[in-house]
Amino acid sequence: MQEPNSKEARLVPPALVLLAAAVAACGQSPARESVPEFETAVVEMRSLVSSVVATGTVEPIRIVDVKSQASGEILELSVELGDYAEKGAKLVRIDPRDVRNSFEQAEADLDVAVARIQVAERRLGRSQALHDSSIVTDEELENAILEHANARAALVKGETNLELAADRLNDVLVRAPISGTVVERAIEAGQIVTSTREVTGGTLLMRMADLTEVQVRTMVDETDIGRIRADLPAGITVEAYPDQTFNGTVLKIEPQAVVEQGVTMFAVLTRIGNEQNLLRPGMNADVEIVIGRRDEALSLKNGAIKTPEDARQLVQALGLDPELLKQRAEAPVESDPSDDQTGGEEGEGEVLDQLRSMSQEERRSHLQQLEPAERQRIFQEFRLARERQQQADRTNPARPKPAFVFVEDSTGALTIRPVTIGLSSWEFTEVLAGVEEGDEVLQVPLALIQQLELLERVRSRTGLPGVQQR
Repeated sequence: MQEPNSKEARLVPPALVLLAAAVAACGQSPARESVPEFETAVVEMRSLVSSVVATGTVEPIRIVDVKSQASGEILELSVELGDYAEKGAKLVRIDPRDVRNSFEQAEADLDVAVARIQVAERRLGRSQALHDSSIVTDEELENAILEHANARAALVKGETNLELAADRLNDVLVRAPISGTVVERAIEAGQIVTSTREVTGGTLLMRMADLTEVQVRTMVDETDIGRIRADLPAGITVEAYPDQTFNGTVLKIEPQAVVEQGVTMFAVLTRIGNEQNLLRPGMNADVEIVIGRRDEALSLKNGAIKTPEDARQLVQALGLDPELLKQRAEAPVESDPSDDQTGGEEGEGEVLDQLRSMSQEERRSHLQQLEPAERQRIFQEFRLARERQQQADRTNPARPKPAFVFVEDSTGALTIRPVTIGLSSWEFTEVLAGVEEGDEVLQVPLALIQQLELLERVRSRTGLPGVQQR
């Protein structure tokens, strides 16, 4: 009889034996066993900041490509890379010979057009007089009229071309289109450039950007994007100035999602004042977008706060009385009347609350007794209620929400207490009701749920000794 037991023991890894002993100890009735050794957390006043953190790159908000409307050789460059130039300042001077030749040719063409119109006017006058005396024919008069009209059109064209040529004399001086910094320079003195009138669109001379205000483009996961909106405050840090935080605001959220390694993300642009010109394009930046802030709030570590669903599963894992969860009704949550958490037809919210208060076995048994259509409707209501709650939490992260904490009662036994929570940070959660400053609560790990499920599977498959239903 010893050999089979030894064989069965070898089938179970030693780690699971230790796990079974630990969970079995937790599963004892609180009336018979003392509270397991859980870490404690103290309710205390502290400042809370709820935020979304992302990394991105500094970039200009306004950047302009500088090109020339004149072609030719660059004779002079007045700015270097990184120089600041006021709007209208001279940047580049191009060889003026081509535009000067075009101007002189336009002047000569205009002189010809003026002489031509004078000759055409005199000829038209003579033809008109001779036609009145019946010396010239109608056809000859019509030719004189047409020639005069052509001469007038040539005069208008010559005047226009001369005006354009005069304007192009100024094109050899390329001036700053905005007040800003030269962030890129693509040419050198002596280089031949083409104008924007060419088919190629012209040679890019340089790029200028207004760096008095910059932005950081960060990629934020879609699960957090619902909490972000324009004009939220943000703190920005860069590696060049690790001890300095730059203040900014959210400019906008770009509408098109980007999928990176299977994760859907959205670009969020944060605007920062840069009057001291410390932030440069291309710098890597960490952005913390502040969702909410509490300067003095009753707070608990996140590990001590349990959602109603987590609390229900832990109550089952610890063998506590499920009726304790019904104390949630004793701590009503104050919320915005317009915040509809149940929706649907009247009475459906009560049905969902009733199902939430049941244990897993009770809920499964209840649902199995329903008609398939009714069961499907309830599943749909659960899904919609969860989506509405998630949307409300994203819209207002500080919205009061129900939760639970584990404490010791007056006899030293483990019990559960309903609380109302608000804003949460990475480490702490604001507690609006249910506890007082200085109270101690227990940080019951959620791992107990997974441990219980694991032991149930192991017990059902291997017959792990020492783990029986109580």
